[in-house]
Amino acid sequence: MTIHHQDIPSYILESKKRCEMLGMDPNTIPNTHYISNDELQKKLIDYNKLLSIFDTFAEKFIQTLNGMPLILIVTDDKGTILKFNGDSTMTQSVQQLGIKPGALFTEETNGTNSASIALSLNRPVEVIGIQHYHRFLQKTACYSVPFEVEDKSPIRGTISIMTFVDYLSPLLLTMLTTVVGSIEREFILKEKNNQLNILNQIVTDNAKTAIIQTDVHGEVTKINSFGEKLTGWHKKTIIGKKIEKLSPIAENINQILTSQQRFTDIELRFTCEKTGYQTVCLLDGRPLYDEKGRLTGAFAQLKDMTDRYEAEERINYLAYHDDLTGLPNRRYFHKVLKEKMERTKEHNKKFSIFLLDLDRFKMINDTLGHEKGDWLLVQVSKRLREYLPNNAELFRMGGDEFTVILNGLSNLSETTSIAEGIIQLFQQPFAIANYEFHISTSIGIATYLCSEYDADTLFRKADTAMYRAKEQGKNSYFVYESTLEKYLFEKLTFEQELRHAIENNQLELYYQPQISLCSQKIVGVEALIRWNHPTFGLINPGDIIPLAEELGLADTLGEWVLQKACHQSKDWQNHGFTPIKVAVNLSPQDFLQHALVERVKQVLIETNLEPQYLEIEITESMTMDVDHAITTMQALHELGVQIAIDDFGKGYSSLNYLKNFPIDHLKIDRSFVNDILNDHNDVKIISAIISLAHGLNLKVIAEGVETKEQALFLSNLHCDQAQGYYYSKPLPVNEIEKLF
Repeated sequence: MTIHHQDIPSYILESKKRCEMLGMDPNTIPNTHYISNDELQKKLIDYNKLLSIFDTFAEKFIQTLNGMPLILIVTDDKGTILKFNGDSTMTQSVQQLGIKPGALFTEETNGTNSASIALSLNRPVEVIGIQHYHRFLQKTACYSVPFEVEDKSPIRGTISIMTFVDYLSPLLLTMLTTVVGSIEREFILKEKNNQLNILNQIVTDNAKTAIIQTDVHGEVTKINSFGEKLTGWHKKTIIGKKIEKLSPIAENINQILTSQQRFTDIELRFTCEKTGYQTVCLLDGRPLYDEKGRLTGAFAQLKDMTDRYEAEERINYLAYHDDLTGLPNRRYFHKVLKEKMERTKEHNKKFSIFLLDLDRFKMINDTLGHEKGDWLLVQVSKRLREYLPNNAELFRMGGDEFTVILNGLSNLSETTSIAEGIIQLFQQPFAIANYEFHISTSIGIATYLCSEYDADTLFRKADTAMYRAKEQGKNSYFVYESTLEKYLFEKLTFEQELRHAIENNQLELYYQPQISLCSQKIVGVEALIRWNHPTFGLINPGDIIPLAEELGLADTLGEWVLQKACHQSKDWQNHGFTPIKVAVNLSPQDFLQHALVERVKQVLIETNLEPQYLEIEITESMTMDVDHAITTMQALHELGVQIAIDDFGKGYSSLNYLKNFPIDHLKIDRSFVNDILNDHNDVKIISAIISLAHGLNLKVIAEGVETKEQALFLSNLHCDQAQGYYYSKPLPVNEIEKLF
């Protein structure tokens, strides 16, 4: 993003001028000034209540923006950093620069920064990229919001977001402002509860909570002004009235009077009788006694949590919905799909998913521009919403892809009827900028019948079907099918036939080249197993490996692949081909084997292959046992074997392990590459991964590259290598050798 001089706020220009007058060198990292540990501990005690509330909101905020590398920073009114919360890799990086708790982060010490400006102006501020004075901060985007609360004395400071400049968004400042406001309100509520006892709240008409008291018979005896405002009930008409007539608190008050229960933080919703405004409240209630311990009535206080509730609702909405169309997004689709599959297993019902891809959308987008393209996507979403039945859920996956979950199916004809209706829906042209354009859609359909596979497999089947629809001429649908004969074969005869296949040489390895984006030469190959079955033909790894794992044959299969790949690599060298690395995928069972390292070592000895020409690929999920993962990878690394993380960005652990694991390559998952030309978020994610990987001296391989445009785009992002059908599909030995 380019920031022109005239776009830079005056307060930033003034700050930079002051930095120049102080003689600061923007090209250096300034020496950090720290307060003493005793001073820091005193400040932490002074801010303890606020920091406790901050932790609660920060955790929710970071979960909502899962996948975005950011940290939240709290400072006091002098710019002293008190606390960090957020991405561990980014936290470690900034701490190495001296930015950590106890550091004085001021304009005088660190130049132009958002926290100092927010404190001086007393309003939310953003400082983006080159707006920072010092260059070491110019790869970051920072957003700061000041706060002020009353404890024993006024407590002031800032809460800030720091992220990479690729993730800059004005929405971050809006969300942070909402969160800081919620923290201030939560602090006030906690302080009120700590400072005021029950009698003070009853007699204090200015309490910021609604107070209602009844006698032992359930008749209202007191209500304060805030209670009148919140409920719309007037004191003159409510006093003496039976609580049973006052919804929604009647049930709780009656329980207090009949069983002397206490309630804490019970969520209730009030609709004000005067204004119709709905309020979300937390109810605290308890019985009241006289000096002899006899029950005299019930006391209830209602805390207005509407602002906090609406802020959380807004954050959740933004996390799970597409900004452009308002539809639920890819993240929400996968969440719903997994939940639905679990329920389907329990109730033995079935549902289908549709994957829609707009035909010729790229041409329209490139011809008329992204603004018109966005308008078209909005119109498509409107048509689909209006057409789909009540038992269908619509999602936008990104780019020009939509998905539909169709629930409660009785037969296949119901599914295909809806698919045909969607095809017909696009027969009517779309009017864009005084032009009429005819577009169509290709639909892939997969039906979930039982617990035979997971959500990723179901989605992949729909994706496969969608591409088949495109192959058949577009503007059509295709239903994924798997024959009963093949299913029975896999379940009943797979184990015996797979063992025979290894013995009878029915298995073979195909190799897919990995291309240097700089030299455009082959620098490696990935070994992929194929089963040349005499009856069913060539069977791919997606059908072999899951059943092999289920039947306990993964170890046998993995050892065969490792031996075969290393032998082939050495054979190529013996025939005069330039030595290149061969990548072998490990299954979770392989990786968890304690004898894995010894097995790899033995295969290298037997095949006489130098270890640097073997690369082991593992997935993120295999690293959940961190101690075992570190020990195993370190031992492989000491052998000289290269290690790659496959499908990077898709697993549970994100970037956390990069600093701990001895790895050489990251393979960016194909799901990020698919929409790289259309989805700005995918571009930012890939760019961030490449930047971080290069910072750790790792090389990056992009998987699933299918077009020249994708390859050029990745090259411009300084991605090191690429792999995919654009270069070559996986090939048998005699065909891959022709590419060397």
